[in-house]
Order: sequence, then structure tokens, then C-alpha cells
Amino acid sequence: MNATHSLVQPIVLLVDKNDPASHRDSILAAAVASVEAYAKILGPSVVCHESWTQWLSGRFTKSVRRADLKAFARLAADDTRKNESLVTIGKAKAMAYLPQSYAEMPKALTRLQVSGTDLPHEPVTTSSRQRSGDPIIVLNGALGMSTGKSAAQAAHALFAWQLNRGLDDPELASLQLRSTDLIIASAEEFITLRTCAAGPLIVDAGLTEIAPDTATAFVIERP
Repeated sequence: MNATHSLVQPIVLLVDKNDPASHRDSILAAAVASVEAYAKILGPSVVCHESWTQWLSGRFTKSVRRADLKAFARLAADDTRKNESLVTIGKAKAMAYLPQSYAEMPKALTRLQVSGTDLPHEPVTTSSRQRSGDPIIVLNGALGMSTGKSAAQAAHALFAWQLNRGLDDPELASLQLRSTDLIIASAEEFITLRTCAAGPLIVDAGLTEIAPDTATAFVIERP
């Protein structure tokens, strides 16, 4: 399968230049939206869309794209290519879609920018739901990744954790995903917390921003 027809999950991140969300909140919103889109089709009574099956058998590639207020609102209201999940954390908003090929992707998505998405690091939103067993994404902050790159890596880690758990109740999965937290770790913290990992270590191919075979993220669970 060539690059044009290989499947990718589009994730759209709101980037409001006049009132931007924080780097951390945006990463978290994108990661949760990505996995929640899949969690909605869990359960014995729900038929899994074939694009999920095909995508999950590969590298489950994600494409984090940025949209301004007008473009984001248009996409959110578009019933012809409806998003599977819309997540809001503080001022951050992210939408995630079914996996699809670049050839099938509508122009409303393909014309959105991918590279260069970087948002301010403050302020951040504190989750009001903190329960034992909830996922906490640990991101390698020492790498200096952009918001868009960080969001994709965080989504990889949260997806890997979800698949590892095998939870098949969509409502319970969605509730737990909405309680996800994020640690942007120093190099030392990243190594220390790896001993507590509750999911696979994400190692990036290094096609953009960072060197190949670089460890970027994993998930731990709240004690």
C-alpha cells in the first residue's frame, strides 16, 4: 500500500491566535480525542468500521492539523464528514476522525497546516477527576517537540495503553479517557517514571523534528 492509500487518523486542533490554548491542554485534548473516537466503537453490539481494523493492523499513523476559529467551527458543524470525538480541555479543543487515506481525505482537512503548531506553555487546566487507575501520559519534554508533534506522540501512547487494557465498555472507556492527565517530564523524570509504565514505550521513527528511534512517551496509571 503506497503513502497515498495508507490510512491515517486526522486530528484537528483549534489554534486561536488571539486567545491560544496552552501547549499542555492542547496535547491532552488531541490525545483524548484520538482514542475516544476509537473507544466509541467498543462493545459486542457495535460493528467495528473496517478502516479501524485496517489502521490498527499497521502503525496507526496520526496527522495533527491546526485550524483557526472559523475553520474549526465549520468542521465541527459538518455532518457530511462528521468527527468521531470532540474534546475540550480549558481553552483547548480537538476533533478526531475515522482513519482514512490521504486520497479520501476531504479538502477541508487536507488544506489545514500540519507543521509548525506550537502553543504557549501557560496556563494549564487541572483535571477535577482524579481516580486510581486513570491514565497519565508521560511525555519526553527534553526533546523540545512542537505542540503538534507532542500531541501525536501522546496520542500514540494513550492508544497503546487503551489497546493493552482491552476494555470493551465504551461508556466506561470514555469516562476514564476524559480523566487522563499529562506529565511533561524532564530527561531524568522520563527515565525514572518508565519503571512505572502501564503501557508500551513509544519510539518514534524520526521522520520529523527528532532523531529516529527516540523514546517519546508512555502511560502510567494514577495510584
